[in-house]
Amino acid sequence: MQSYPGQQPYPPPGQPYTGQPQQQESPYYSGQEQGHQPQGGLVEQFSRMQLNNGIDRVVCGPLLRYIGIDYVTRTYRGSCLIVSTDKQAPPLHLELRSTTTNDTQSMIIQEAQLLDVFRHQYHFWRYELQIPLTATQQRVTYQSDAFSSKMFHIPAYHDSMRFMFYSCSGFSDVPQETKEKFGEKENPLWCDVMDRHQVMPFHVLLGGGDQLYQDCLIKEDFMKPWTDEKDPSKRLAMDLSKEMKEGFEHFYFWNYVKNFGPKGNPVVAKAYASIPSVNMWDDHDIIDGYGSYPADMQNSNCFKVLFANACRFYYLFQHHTTMELASSHGMLPGSLPTCNHIVTTLGPDIAFLALDCRGERTKYDICRPKSYDIVFSEIRRAIPPSVKHLLIVTGVPLIYPRLSTFENAMEGMATFNLATLAGKTGALGNVIGGSLNKWNGDPELLDDMNDHWTAGNHELERKKFIEKLQLYAREKSVRVSFLGGDVHCCGAGRLYSKDMRDKEEGDPFFMVQIISSAIINVPPPQALLTVLNQNSKYNTFNGNVEEKMYKIFTKSPNGNVRQNTKLMGARNYCAGYYDEEKGTMNFWIQAEKVVGQKGTMGYLIDAPKLIFGEAGRRQATMSKEQLLQEYVERQRRHRLQRRHPLHSIQQHMMQHHDDQEGQQQQHHHFQHLHHHVGGFFKQ
Repeated sequence: MQSYPGQQPYPPPGQPYTGQPQQQESPYYSGQEQGHQPQGGLVEQFSRMQLNNGIDRVVCGPLLRYIGIDYVTRTYRGSCLIVSTDKQAPPLHLELRSTTTNDTQSMIIQEAQLLDVFRHQYHFWRYELQIPLTATQQRVTYQSDAFSSKMFHIPAYHDSMRFMFYSCSGFSDVPQETKEKFGEKENPLWCDVMDRHQVMPFHVLLGGGDQLYQDCLIKEDFMKPWTDEKDPSKRLAMDLSKEMKEGFEHFYFWNYVKNFGPKGNPVVAKAYASIPSVNMWDDHDIIDGYGSYPADMQNSNCFKVLFANACRFYYLFQHHTTMELASSHGMLPGSLPTCNHIVTTLGPDIAFLALDCRGERTKYDICRPKSYDIVFSEIRRAIPPSVKHLLIVTGVPLIYPRLSTFENAMEGMATFNLATLAGKTGALGNVIGGSLNKWNGDPELLDDMNDHWTAGNHELERKKFIEKLQLYAREKSVRVSFLGGDVHCCGAGRLYSKDMRDKEEGDPFFMVQIISSAIINVPPPQALLTVLNQNSKYNTFNGNVEEKMYKIFTKSPNGNVRQNTKLMGARNYCAGYYDEEKGTMNFWIQAEKVVGQKGTMGYLIDAPKLIFGEAGRRQATMSKEQLLQEYVERQRRHRLQRRHPLHSIQQHMMQHHDDQEGQQQQHHHFQHLHHHVGGFFKQ
């Protein structure tokens, strides 16, 4: 959520199209007819780009989303979204081609699901993709009469996916000349991604938050009643006018079209049409700092209307769903309707968790305890025993240099000279005492620090979360790694057992943190990174476990020797894959060589496999195919039981009777077995 100076009501549920859907009055929908639009700000940009003049049939899409794999039916599940003027969805044609044998198979999806309609004009059409997996990789070509032919790649049934992780795909409130310097129109890092995709195709994009920036919202003309009101108590008590409600809806829709659509952002639109995405939001997908403001501000009418619109279009554009339909479209409900996590696999070796750290967030809780219970229950239920690595996206990194010095300074800003307090002047003094948050007037850096897992409000929650993961790693022999963005720099850290430093393959507490941010936004001031680097000593997590940053940036992408070896202020993304031979998860942080120009330099961090306990012994002695087949057979039995519960009860009773007879006949044998196995069975 970094910025630097210089629940209810719910969206209408999706349903098969049966005619013109009825719109309803709500904080995000005003009943306004097409053609009458709020004026100012983005409206002029949209008009210049001819995005909202009613000419274009498709204003956004196709957008691809990956959901998961059904290992029982050998089916790849995803979705395709278009936002168009079509009142009836055009058929979607797919051709599947093996990259090895060149065998082809054709499919036609005749129907799509209507999720929502914007201003009686733009229809959100969702196509369900269910593609049979084979023993070879496949290229999927798809098209309709609404858009030209596109292509994406899916792996073989037993292969894991190559992925690209990114965050902060947009500019915050920075001057236009800065945007031009960093290649706003050219999008050099996204071009680098697509060049890499042509050589070694990615199977999935992992969006770690801030897939777009809503920061310019507060500068829109319809926000003037809020910005012109200087009395904080009157702001919080303000009832929004019809014009403001219409303005919110208009802004969020068209800002997504601008950032995800082919006219406003052609390189990114091509990526989203060529590589299926799995996304999780962070604050800028809503507004800067959302969730970390005081409760009275979060509960104000303005913030409720704002959040309702942000939710509506976040679920539509980024997940091809609504809050009501999220669970049927592959998401895991949290403790509130606005919160949905994601648990899936990226092939049989990699499990994936995207933790929703915004949908139920407050200043004091990132996620509620109920959400953690739901997530860990699903991980244990849904992840097959063939999985060796669990990747966790959290938006803000869990392992990062402490910001407590700044946090304490910010809290006392009214009475202290912050630059003096921090022992710094010049650039750092400007960072500390510089800009104020445009929503509540607090120091911008304090707003950023309140968002961190290591902030005082969240430290205990962070500790409990990691300890749950430590138990899971021990139990399942799965290596846990974290992917985080938000901070506009790149780096890597780790948790590890002090007495296992040279035995990482046997250490379940060894966890790698990848920090990859931003793919578009500008880096923070070098002075801030220098202080963070100097203060990033090791920290004791608990008992025998420490956390520390890696020293990986000994040289800059241009070859120069670096002093700050832990964090680097260069735009970047992370390319990753599972090494089948070594069992490692390889993360390549690709950092920009020259500002505003295509071309990156790679820095490798690998997470070793984990061999621990009985689960580790099984993984070491059984093949992936065997472990996966066991899982498939178990899932088949469970599905049969759900379909025929009475038959399953009868089978269970017969099995119980047979077991009793067998136990009487082989009592001494089982005594010997229990003694032999030891702690794994208790009598």
